[in-house]
Amino acid sequence: MKKMIALLIMTIALTGCNRPAIEHTNIHFTKKQVDFGEIQYGIHSTSIGMIGDILLHDQLYIQDDFLPAFAEVRDELRAVDFLIANQESMPGGKELGLSGYPAFNSPAHILDALKDIDVNLLSIANNHTLDYGERGILAALKNIQAADIPYVGAYESEKDLQTPRIFEVNDISIGVLGYTYGTNGIPTPAGKDYLVNRIDPKRITKEIQAMRDDVDVVVVSMHWGNEYELTQNAEQEELAKVIADAGADIIFGHHPHVIQPFEVIEGRDGHETAVFYSLGNFYSGQKFEYTDIGGIAKLVLSKNMSTGETTVTHPEFIPTAVVKDADQYYRVVPLTSVEKDKIVTHDWVVEHVGANES
Repeated sequence: MKKMIALLIMTIALTGCNRPAIEHTNIHFTKKQVDFGEIQYGIHSTSIGMIGDILLHDQLYIQDDFLPAFAEVRDELRAVDFLIANQESMPGGKELGLSGYPAFNSPAHILDALKDIDVNLLSIANNHTLDYGERGILAALKNIQAADIPYVGAYESEKDLQTPRIFEVNDISIGVLGYTYGTNGIPTPAGKDYLVNRIDPKRITKEIQAMRDDVDVVVVSMHWGNEYELTQNAEQEELAKVIADAGADIIFGHHPHVIQPFEVIEGRDGHETAVFYSLGNFYSGQKFEYTDIGGIAKLVLSKNMSTGETTVTHPEFIPTAVVKDADQYYRVVPLTSVEKDKIVTHDWVVEHVGANES
């Protein structure tokens, strides 16, 4: 079980929280119980990760139980201390009428499976957030709240929006923000901009800086880029630089539905930011090239409890694939187990993403 208490709080009082720096040296990382002396003077470490697009197409709705869909990667997912997922299709439930492309409304029982694999936070700012308008968002949030899974990027009220998403994981505080490039041309209802966070460089900078002094690590979830392109575009790189300059430590990207590279970029004053440009589809029914390939992006956070300095190390990407069995059931499996049937191999994905240390 993960050693975490998820807090959604307005402020958090911390001292000595220096900005993290990305390190590429090998360190020994073990999870263990610590005593009070170690809390004060030792090094605390925790893992953070994100999986990409969970986009439930019509052909997945025949599945009354999604738990078996993740059974073969469950242990790997549960091993991540703080796990984020991009829930791209809003789980508004049967009451709204289930629907796939182009306007998605997903069954609420996907949340049972996400809870089972220990997803700690759902990113829900994406181009499908407003597919069913305000009622779709509110229905999905009701189901997400009932499942007791925190969320970021779309909100039920201004008060909800103004509640910082800050989490304590193994005595390391993590703040998370989330944004989308758009909502497929569907406007946000007048006077209700809180319903979904849209990308605005000035706003993102302001919100990162407002969170920066209250946490050890700032994570930004970005729905951006061009669909089906295996490399990031210039706009993604420009936005990543804005985010790095503002002081964020990690960017997890999604939307292209295919994997894109990882890199460390340098922001203002030498501050470094780890960027996974796109995590690909983690679970979907898409049939285009590369859209059945995804993975688990991971990093290690380590905090010196004496100085307050936090470092971000050990970037890693664990490749996965979506397969369909004889009963038309879609499952996520390690890519190594099916690579002979896929367009790419495990090693190609690792090299393409470029996150894994030797």
